[in-house]
Amino acid sequence: AYGCGQPAVPPQLSSRVVGGEDAVAHSWPWQISLQYSRYGSWYHTCGGTLIAPQWVLTAAHCISSSLTYRVVLGKQDLSEDDEPGSVAVGVENMIVHEDWDS
Repeated sequence: AYGCGQPAVPPQLSSRVVGGEDAVAHSWPWQISLQYSRYGSWYHTCGGTLIAPQWVLTAAHCISSSLTYRVVLGKQDLSEDDEPGSVAVGVENMIVHEDWDS
């Protein structure tokens, strides 16, 4: 068993990001893709963090009350629709802080 903040797959860590590189698959299991539905397809809009089994934290500017969302866990390649090891979960409720844009 792995504790909170301890991935089953160790990430490759560096003290700096220069140019960036892909993360080791499944090394950041609490990272999610927040996606919205439009015209029968799903589109990534923002990242987020799984902070509890049924709670995701993301930036308030990522949310629009007029859209339908889902959370995708285990995603490595956003261009691959049915990626092995990923799971999509519908969003039941969204709570946006009332002062987020003040």
